[in-house]
Amino acid sequence: MIKAILFDLDETLIDRTETMRRFLLEQHGLFAELAAFSAPVYSAVCLSQQANGYADKLDAYVSACHELGVGSSGLAQRLFVDFKDRYGERPVLFSGVMATLKQLHGRYQLGLVTNGRVKGQMAKIEASGIKRFFSSICISESLGCKKPDATIFQACLDELSVAADEALFVGDNPTADIEPARKLGMFTVWVKSEYFSAPQLCDGIVSGVGELARCLRALERVD
Repeated sequence: MIKAILFDLDETLIDRTETMRRFLLEQHGLFAELAAFSAPVYSAVCLSQQANGYADKLDAYVSACHELGVGSSGLAQRLFVDFKDRYGERPVLFSGVMATLKQLHGRYQLGLVTNGRVKGQMAKIEASGIKRFFSSICISESLGCKKPDATIFQACLDELSVAADEALFVGDNPTADIEPARKLGMFTVWVKSEYFSAPQLCDGIVSGVGELARCLRALERVD
């Protein structure tokens, strides 16, 4: 019987690409050195250097500034500091996320397992309005380990007081989310992603979290 559902955050609940795009459009207007090109150009160049959020952010800014021809003024460092200070204040949830969390809350214990800095991740969690749904929030920086390390998954399970075989993990990254959760004995649902191929093994596939109820019904029938 599934008692708990654990979620990845970025590209599962929060549209990281759109959140970052909007942040970059706003950031463009704060630095005079960027006035030589439009906000959409700046945003597109920066996003192209970020490897779907997995690139080091300072390195990504350095590469973007070099491509834009503004790499000699220490601008990348200042952009990075601004990112650390403000990113996450205006997160964008994927369609159906809020309604699904409302539906699941109370029926299941809910947890979050996410890689990243505490400040940035908590800013997104709080500003998006989803913090209230989760009984456990495990962020890699605070635990000193990150997915796919099993430790961070187990920490969330322990906080929820559930066994792995009583929990479902929902995420978009087969290597960081689905495979390690499955190895622990959890049920897994993969959220389709344009950046990753489907995992070899999982218990369900959805186009978005809004479809999760269908998978849960199927899993509970099997269970």
